[in-house]
Amino acid sequence: MPPKRFFKKRNYDDANSSSGVPSTDQPQIQFDLGMEKKKVTVRKFKNMKLVDIREYYQKDGKWLPGSKGVSLTEEQWNALVGKTTDISEALYKIDDREEFSLMKAALDSKVAKENEEKEKQSAIAEAAKSVTNSDKKKDDEDDEEDIDDIEFEDVSESTDTKRVKTE
Repeated sequence: MPPKRFFKKRNYDDANSSSGVPSTDQPQIQFDLGMEKKKVTVRKFKNMKLVDIREYYQKDGKWLPGSKGVSLTEEQWNALVGKTTDISEALYKIDDREEFSLMKAALDSKVAKENEEKEKQSAIAEAAKSVTNSDKKKDDEDDEEDIDDIEFEDVSESTDTKRVKTE
């Protein structure tokens, strides 16, 4: 018989809660999206700035964040904001199939160009890395050649030196 599992009840007021739910003592700013249940919250969690776009529910007279939603880092938020013009244009053109197809094709070619540029940058970085490694190998080989030209004298069997035992 498998052991019984006991689940801990979530405490949303606990500041050390690992559930990711914002606590009341953490700095946060909340905005309503015009609908009662949809809210945007700007907060910090584990020293990361987050933008939560989430659906809320009411329990015991308190509004609590639900599981339906997304938490975006500052970088992800900025990327989303950078795409607002494209998103607005897509919303406008989505009803007209022909215009939407043209826009989608243009967007796909833009993404393909961005991917090509990333691959090019990656190839350049890889080439620079291999050049650096080959230069290092060449330097190591040069060092070895320099040692080969030097003659060493074996002094290990020399009788001139006296060894004194110390205790």
